[in-house]
Amino acid sequence: MTTWSFILGVPLLALGLVAVLATERAARAMVAFPRCAPAGWVLCAIGWIGTAYECDKIGIDIFDKFLKAFPGEVWLLAAVFTVLMCWWMANLLPIRGLCAILMLYPAELFPAVRLCDTGWRIPLVVFAYACAITGMIGMFYPWRIRQVLAWCAASGARVRAFGGALLAIGVLFCAIGVFVKV
Repeated sequence: MTTWSFILGVPLLALGLVAVLATERAARAMVAFPRCAPAGWVLCAIGWIGTAYECDKIGIDIFDKFLKAFPGEVWLLAAVFTVLMCWWMANLLPIRGLCAILMLYPAELFPAVRLCDTGWRIPLVVFAYACAITGMIGMFYPWRIRQVLAWCAASGARVRAFGGALLAIGVLFCAIGVFVKV
């Protein structure tokens, strides 16, 4: 649980600090992010690698007949799908890549924290569910995520409020990582 607290808390803390302390820069980044090709390529690759990992690990017989016809097929498909997605779905690709990650990471978090004998696992689990739901919405409607980012970036107060929320969640998660020992 400590590891996951820091894996989630440190980036949230950093993003929150940037949004609060460098509001104009954060607003520009929020507007530019949905169309940033390099970010899209990296996030898309991470998303497909995560998908390949889960498909390789999960072991569902009906899928294994098709996805494990030869050794390494899942990983080869992930590489091919990454390239194809970057070519054919370049529009709002960073949002789709980020949403894939948001949907995938709870599959690793839940088994790690479910047996922790503390109520402090609940904030991590609730955050993971919120991320998974956001990921599902954003994967099918990436333009809505872009619209929310643009709306938020249109006002310095909204950027600071969003950053303050991220900062508070990041501080909470880091505090859980430091003080809660299970």
